Amino acid sequence: PALLSKVSRGAMRGQYAGVDLSVDDGPEEAPRSVRQALLIAPQWGTALRMGALAGGVSVAVAVCAVVQWGASSDLGLRGLSSKASAQAISLGAGAAPRCPGAINLHGYGEVKAVSAKFNTPGEYSQGVAVDVGGTIAPQLGGRVYFADSCSDGAFDHKEYTSIPLLGKTLSFTVDISGVGCGCNVAMYLTSMGQNSDATACEDHYCDANNICGARCDEIDLMEANSFVWRSTLHVADDKVGGAAGFGGTGPHTQTWTKNEYGPGADCIDTNKPFQVRAHFPWHVNGTFQGMMVDLGQEGCDKGLTASVGWYHFQGSDALHKLVKSLSSGMVPIVSYWASEEMQWLDGHDIDGEDPCPVDYPKQCPIQGPRVSNFSVSNFTGWIHRSTMNLNPTSAPKRAATPSPRPATGNVPPVVRPDGWIEIPYGAQNHYFFKPSTGETAWKLPTQ
Repeated sequence: PALLSKVSRGAMRGQYAGVDLSVDDGPEEAPRSVRQALLIAPQWGTALRMGALAGGVSVAVAVCAVVQWGASSDLGLRGLSSKASAQAISLGAGAAPRCPGAINLHGYGEVKAVSAKFNTPGEYSQGVAVDVGGTIAPQLGGRVYFADSCSDGAFDHKEYTSIPLLGKTLSFTVDISGVGCGCNVAMYLTSMGQNSDATACEDHYCDANNICGARCDEIDLMEANSFVWRSTLHVADDKVGGAAGFGGTGPHTQTWTKNEYGPGADCIDTNKPFQVRAHFPWHVNGTFQGMMVDLGQEGCDKGLTASVGWYHFQGSDALHKLVKSLSSGMVPIVSYWASEEMQWLDGHDIDGEDPCPVDYPKQCPIQGPRVSNFSVSNFTGWIHRSTMNLNPTSAPKRAATPSPRPATGNVPPVVRPDGWIEIPYGAQNHYFFKPSTGETAWKLPTQ
């Protein structure tokens, strides 16, 4: 009690950010210090995350005490149950709890949430809360996989939920209010259910960026914060991929602006939850048509769509290369991370807007985003041909597109006779952009 009183008083004053706290009284079994005590997300109210506990006191007792204290002050965990709040609190530098809860995946059945062991080799994943309704609330640095079962011991790739999605729609609701520049909330799919290699992360994780030492196909339904959105298709060897959305550098197409998406925007107001429906239509002859991601919110009848219907890699059509993974089944994953190098997602975009001139990863809420209402169903809609083709016959209906920012100094970019502009990307790469249509491509269509 003396310790918690001292911690709570300090938290109310905004103290004890990353310092050791000591107590000089109390029973011998009380901890002598609480390391890594810090405030969680000031914008979500006063909250405390208890780090590594030293001494003989039970971690469960300490966590329950903190949660009970938070019941009379705003813990800032945004409506989670006491059990979920306890799971959301980091228990220090060890692995996150393996099995944080169950998720009702409508159209499939109940699945289990399985916390990743490592985000990158040697870097433990943080905790993920799953409440009784199946809402996933990852801590900053948390990653969780959908699985048919969850058990202790070595991770088993055969336990992961591999959902066949060709000709299907995967839907969910997301709340990313207050998740700002430098933060990335992701809902995505990889072929890790077919990956028998435990990898350097020891949980069979694989993706197109080779984070844990294994590559596999990856489909990013959502990489977003409250200012930007990106949906991307990746074959295993393509870490950049074919993308659509709003904001950020690099090749992608976009059909909306900050007027339609962002805090207080006209269509998708990211201060409020909104719905996401990711479609994977295919033709009767077995041809994969691409990915359409629809965003919807009450008050915006038409919604927004990010579509990837033209995806080339290494000079050839890459859509057909994803058919095997989509047919065999891909594992849904939710993650939440931050970086000072997030401009590829939220920096200066192909339309000349600057959603996030500077990234502030240290301001990302420790406990912020919530993803819920998961379902899978047959695709019964229609193909948005106006946005599925990265080579549209007419310019999208939006404001005139300004030229991209010059690469160096005040020298304007060179416009080719066919209307394409070559844009530097990284130290040695480049891509092409066509201002009249908003098209982007790694290689010109004629090459």
